[in-house]
Amino acid sequence: MENENLDQKIDQKTEQTIPQPVSRPSEKDKFRNYRTALVVLSILTLASVLFSGIQSIYIFKLNTGSAGIMSYMRGAQTAATDETAPARPVSSDNLPDPWFSLEEAASIASPDKTTLSVVDIFKKVSPATVPLSIVSVDNGKETKIGSGTGFIITEDGYIVTNEHVVILADETITTYYVNVILPDETEPVRAEVVGSDVQTDIAVLKVDTDRKLPCVTLGDSDQLQAGELAVTIGNAMGNFDDSVTVGVISSPSREINRNGYYVDIIQIDAAINPGNSGGPLINSFGEVVGITNAKIVSSTAENVGFAIPINSVTKIIEDLINYGKVIGRAYLGVSVKYVSDDSYYGANGGVYVAEIVKGGPADQAGFMIGDRIISMDGVEITQSSDIIKVRDAHEVGEFIEVVIERDGEKITLNLEIGDSADY
Repeated sequence: MENENLDQKIDQKTEQTIPQPVSRPSEKDKFRNYRTALVVLSILTLASVLFSGIQSIYIFKLNTGSAGIMSYMRGAQTAATDETAPARPVSSDNLPDPWFSLEEAASIASPDKTTLSVVDIFKKVSPATVPLSIVSVDNGKETKIGSGTGFIITEDGYIVTNEHVVILADETITTYYVNVILPDETEPVRAEVVGSDVQTDIAVLKVDTDRKLPCVTLGDSDQLQAGELAVTIGNAMGNFDDSVTVGVISSPSREINRNGYYVDIIQIDAAINPGNSGGPLINSFGEVVGITNAKIVSSTAENVGFAIPINSVTKIIEDLINYGKVIGRAYLGVSVKYVSDDSYYGANGGVYVAEIVKGGPADQAGFMIGDRIISMDGVEITQSSDIIKVRDAHEVGEFIEVVIERDGEKITLNLEIGDSADY
């Protein structure tokens, strides 16, 4: 009996200590898991490629100046030297005497200035900073299609913003207007577009009001230094007006090519969001020294924003208010294209005429499409930026000699610098 009990205990202990078999994945399961991991990795790789492609397209648009955003590629070989829009039946002759002076309207502060805190800067400038909205009308139905920011420069309601904020790129929309929410008001009022300039991306609006509106004080953008305080106020995302961002001046002057004209911009690291365009860039004295314009969006670029220096557009703003257009700006009426050596069946490399504005200065001087421009005013032309520099070194009405090559023969043309307001 004792032996039987002992045998039972041994059997029970043996049953308890025998390890259970471990379930191992089959080769089929291993392959299934590997295939799943491969699919997930492929999806993530494809998403990364698509994201990079979208960013590249956006940066390309910035570089080419499309949709009102400034080009950030100086001296691009294929840049046009002038806009090629059809000639307009306007003339800068017999213009009325100018009546508006921006310096008198928004006076530059005295030299005895005191630096302000960001809170005080906001309190000083925000009442004169206004949110804008663009509204389209289709069969009586109103739809908000865009937004931006502007700032008031006169007590009677002149407002400065970006051209690309208020001028629609979509030519299919024929009826639209601009709404502005004035300080201490909740209901928007309509604003008239007094004038706009695509080269500098500046527009001036006007609202009719019986009130005396708060307005900004302008500073001197030529005195900006790298590392200086930079404050922006804007209508972030089109929904958050009076949004403040703070940073520094990364560079007080960057020269870029915008629609065939060299313009200066200020580089800042203050955050810029959609809806901020057209808002004020403010220095540490609470003075507006620039107009917020654009931001580079890239996986490799952070906090790279741009503003238009106020000094560079003072005359533009005054002309738009006085005449509704910019006058006295040199104009040639020709677009060119750079061609490298042997790129077209042995053609000589150089700058060739690609388009000519009918009735424009180049047309009147005898330019023809396909002409190779050898020199202008004694300056050898090797790229399109050479033409821009020669043109901008002369005043409207001056004559320059241009040497071109046509059918293997050198020809000298006499070109009179035109006024962009006439075309």
